Amino acid sequence: MKPLIFFIIFTFSTQAIALYDFAAINITPEGEQISFCLEYDSQKIDLSQFYFADNLYIAAIIQQTDILFVEPTPMGDFRFTQWLSGNDVPIFSEYFNDNPKPICLGPFPKAALQDIEVYAGIGDSLEDLIQRNSLIKFFETYPEQPKEEKNWTVMVYMVGSNLEAKPFRRGLPRWASKDIVEMLQGTTNNSHLVLTTGGSTRNGWTTVKRSLIENGQQHVLQDLGEKSMAEPQTLSDFVTWSKANFPAQHYALILWSHGAGTQGYGLDTSPAGKGKIMSLNQLHQAYQTIRQQIEKPLDIIVYDACLMGTIEVAEITATLANAMAASAELEPAHGIDYAHLLSNIDASKPDNGLDFARVVKSGYIQHTKDQGTFDTSQITYSLFDLTKLASFSDKFEQFAIEFKELLKLKQFTSYETLSRGIIRAPGYPLIEAARLPSLRTVSDNQAIRIDLYNILQTVGPDFAEFRQIATDLLKMLDQIIVDYETNDKVQKIHPQAGRLSIDINITNTAHLDVLPKAYRELNEGLVYYDQRRQADGFTPTGSHVCFRGIICGFQQWLELEADDILGIEAYFGQLVGEKNLDIYRIDKSFYQYRELTENLDLPANGHKACQYQFCVDEQQCENITLTEQDNQLVADVRLNDSPALLSFCQNEEGVWTICGVVAQVEGIWGRDNVLSPGDSVVPHTLHLKNDELEERQEQALIVDDLMLVTLKQHCDPEKAAISVAYYSLNQDREFERLCDSGGCFCQPGETEPGCQEVGFKAGVILKK
Repeated sequence: MKPLIFFIIFTFSTQAIALYDFAAINITPEGEQISFCLEYDSQKIDLSQFYFADNLYIAAIIQQTDILFVEPTPMGDFRFTQWLSGNDVPIFSEYFNDNPKPICLGPFPKAALQDIEVYAGIGDSLEDLIQRNSLIKFFETYPEQPKEEKNWTVMVYMVGSNLEAKPFRRGLPRWASKDIVEMLQGTTNNSHLVLTTGGSTRNGWTTVKRSLIENGQQHVLQDLGEKSMAEPQTLSDFVTWSKANFPAQHYALILWSHGAGTQGYGLDTSPAGKGKIMSLNQLHQAYQTIRQQIEKPLDIIVYDACLMGTIEVAEITATLANAMAASAELEPAHGIDYAHLLSNIDASKPDNGLDFARVVKSGYIQHTKDQGTFDTSQITYSLFDLTKLASFSDKFEQFAIEFKELLKLKQFTSYETLSRGIIRAPGYPLIEAARLPSLRTVSDNQAIRIDLYNILQTVGPDFAEFRQIATDLLKMLDQIIVDYETNDKVQKIHPQAGRLSIDINITNTAHLDVLPKAYRELNEGLVYYDQRRQADGFTPTGSHVCFRGIICGFQQWLELEADDILGIEAYFGQLVGEKNLDIYRIDKSFYQYRELTENLDLPANGHKACQYQFCVDEQQCENITLTEQDNQLVADVRLNDSPALLSFCQNEEGVWTICGVVAQVEGIWGRDNVLSPGDSVVPHTLHLKNDELEERQEQALIVDDLMLVTLKQHCDPEKAAISVAYYSLNQDREFERLCDSGGCFCQPGETEPGCQEVGFKAGVILKK
């Protein structure tokens, strides 16, 4: 019976990598014994859809002599049976579809794990496996402890959350398991790699387990039972246990899960976690506990999670580590490349956290290119030298105090200047297309992250009092951010965006308790700013004119004073009745404040004023409102009853197809993911009625075939209409109709001045 326990570990082999998406593994050490359960938690699988052959075989070899295969007993359980030449070989994959309930085995003594080798293979027959030499050994012996000192100990804290949860849908990987497979492929003998896993509803992830990955094998060393991975002690105990049992010259901690900057890290969806996140204060608490128990700081902390590249996260990370690696943006679901990381730290032998971070960054950027997300997602990654952060914090405190005092004077120009700086600074995630009307956040958006580097670049020079200190702070940031990389989608918004963010919301401020004084001073200044901005009663006004004042038949250009305007949004759609507008396409960045030296013409393209529908096939479609972002269209929807954003890219044939999916979980933005068969999508639409925006939810659509999901476009020139909304300091929108009823297009031979000079019949003129 000794080899019976091994069949469930087959999923870590290279050729069986995707099978881990279909079968949940639960390995439970109890003292000197181990129990195992396997649960088939997916739809029935046709292996030929994923592999070159139909059958999965599991075999064990005892002392390199006896060969055994798994087969069911008359009692309904399973056993290994010695195979005799000439007999039929049991096909293990057939048992999955017949046994939807968990299969549990053991407990078995750890001593029984010695002298046993276990293999897995996929083929049409045993002869096929042998001929192609495709039986892969995936287990051999059990690790010994304690361990000798190595160059690095890499500690990975994996909160599985919904990224690992069931039910599984076709085409959607178990992202935590996928990364564990990368670790198995990249492990070397020169580093320790230890994991804590849990925090999900999937079997094997509802309890907290500590594992060692060694020689391409994952060994579960401890099962701590049902614990919340959102609790600081679970994290601090893991790090101190790792250091005590796996000594090294250098230590790296990787936090894997969802991330939300100042909101925290690691959404635990297990029964013990109850959907809680480890707040920034709790993360700081864990770091303080760890620091008190270790002799020197960790070399580096890596955040394999979204939106953790913030100055606030850097501040608390600096209390435990000398370096940090993180992204200010949403990460694609695949995250960093662990195979690259582990194999390269063995080859390059980094001797500090920053060199380790460079390996992380290079692998992450290449991984996004290999996975195809570099061209469709907003990609950023930054490396921080946290030993330089203290001097920045001191200087930033001076800046924040003086800034608050200036805003307390309630001078209109100060508030106007700050608003212009904020609207010019990129926000994160960039897929959220516009600034909120208030710094007071709401339940489904609890942070307002803007680019710290850019806000210092734009606001600092505009305030004469802070020109020098802003320059000094930027130089300090250049010393702290030793390396960063972004893609074109970030650089088009701002050439130097993507380094790190700062949270400027004034409602959810509990995290300020664990940060240096500078951040509370800045927050108090922002409170003064928000109060003054909202109380400002100024409303800009415009007048309808002909293009550049030339006499024309239809005055379809709106003339505004540039100094009065903070931003303009354009709404394209179809006319309903005489006044109302069904909005299908929005350009929220039609105009954002910038310095003008001459009048600015902003033409409105009537060809955008079409009806758009989200379709899951040729027949099932619903209206949808889309927002322009770079060369993509982004839609606000509900995905499986959660808020989400869908991104559409236009292919070479001009068809708009899905190229990105980002959903919220408990108010936290998830990783940039994919749409899957079985997903329920509820499109949202906007409607302009009596100069008021109204939002509606359309009917739910169920995705079946991803190849059929697309946008349909129907253009009726006679119904095309364009409106704009412009606003000043208080961001109260004023709506104006530019054109409708066929008047949004230039016709052949059109004599309208706008058509003659710029090729557009309607638009906005900003007067310097």
